[in-house]
Amino acid sequence: MNIIDRIDELPWHPTRRWSTRGLGAIRKIIIHQELGNGTIEQVNDYHISPGNHISENGCPHFSYHYGIRKSGTDGEIIQANALNHIVWHAKGQNTASVGIMLEGFFKGPGQELGAEGPTPAQMDSLRQLVGHLTNILGLSNQDVYGHYHYGKPACPGTKAGEWIERFRNSEDAETDVADLSIEQVQERLNRLGYDCGAADGIVGIRTLAAVRRFQKEYGLTVDGVIGPQTRYRLFAETEEV
Repeated sequence: MNIIDRIDELPWHPTRRWSTRGLGAIRKIIIHQELGNGTIEQVNDYHISPGNHISENGCPHFSYHYGIRKSGTDGEIIQANALNHIVWHAKGQNTASVGIMLEGFFKGPGQELGAEGPTPAQMDSLRQLVGHLTNILGLSNQDVYGHYHYGKPACPGTKAGEWIERFRNSEDAETDVADLSIEQVQERLNRLGYDCGAADGIVGIRTLAAVRRFQKEYGLTVDGVIGPQTRYRLFAETEEV
């Protein structure tokens, strides 16, 4: 899976910026459709313009964390905002969620116009991206939602909605990280800036201190134990962020 970072390349509002959060605050993923036939770039221009449907003064940036293209390079995944950005994509859910937008205008409950659903390439990218995010953020399948769960019945459309419900009731998204070695954990801690010294496989004082700093920042139990939740969250800070 290739995620293309366009966070800095897409134009920003002249003065407005997102509030931020610790990644430990993220508890869900919400999937949307564009409800139009524009590109990610065109949606971004609309979002930062005054008088859009989200904000009278314009949004700071594209109002989702990720977009999946239908136009041009079908299925291409664009990251438009960092995961610590609190973007405005689902009223009342923004602080705790990641937003993904599928380019396109798709049929859904109460909405007869539009295509039958996202392209096969878009759906394949959606599966990969959601699996990636649930793994690195330590989320379960039941933490993945459509916008229809929050009052928008036609979003992200019938086809994507059916996939979301299958995903929420399956167990294939979780990755077992129990077999990660202590050296791998130490390497990741060092890469994220939690200096634990040499990656030598020994859980000494510096490693314990680094784990506790990480746990405190990510809202985990601060016990120094490298358990399943700590291991999952260690992969939340990726190169794409």
